[in-house]
Amino acid sequence: MKTNNSSAYTMPNVGCKIGKVYQKLSSQLESSLAESGLNITASEYLVMRVLYGNDGLQQCEIVDTLGKDKASVCRTVASLARKGYVTTEPVSHKCLRVWVSDQGRKIQHLIDNVALKRHKALEAVVNAGEMDIFVKVLDQILDN
Repeated sequence: MKTNNSSAYTMPNVGCKIGKVYQKLSSQLESSLAESGLNITASEYLVMRVLYGNDGLQQCEIVDTLGKDKASVCRTVASLARKGYVTTEPVSHKCLRVWVSDQGRKIQHLIDNVALKRHKALEAVVNAGEMDIFVKVLDQILDN
């Protein structure tokens, strides 16, 4: 006879919840980008936000800043270059330095507006104190 011992696991499935939150926030970001008339993906948005504050980074520095894998950042930078939003220059046979182009600067205000809109939407759900605790807990998980 088969017994159901579903009570053996009592902790919430945090990984699944974090994944769902990530998917929801990414979907909302994609919608906001489209509504703003921007033809960029969420990944491209993240890279552009990093470069607006730190123009001329190497791809490996973008990887470290975003916590994304190298291949993903490489594809994202290549896509942004094809769209004319960034320019690149080889540093070595494995690494590129990335700058925001004039065309990329022209859309900065739109990207900044999307960032502000998404931030305000999140603040409507989670207050600053809760967000501080949430980020602290995520950092504790990442550091172990």
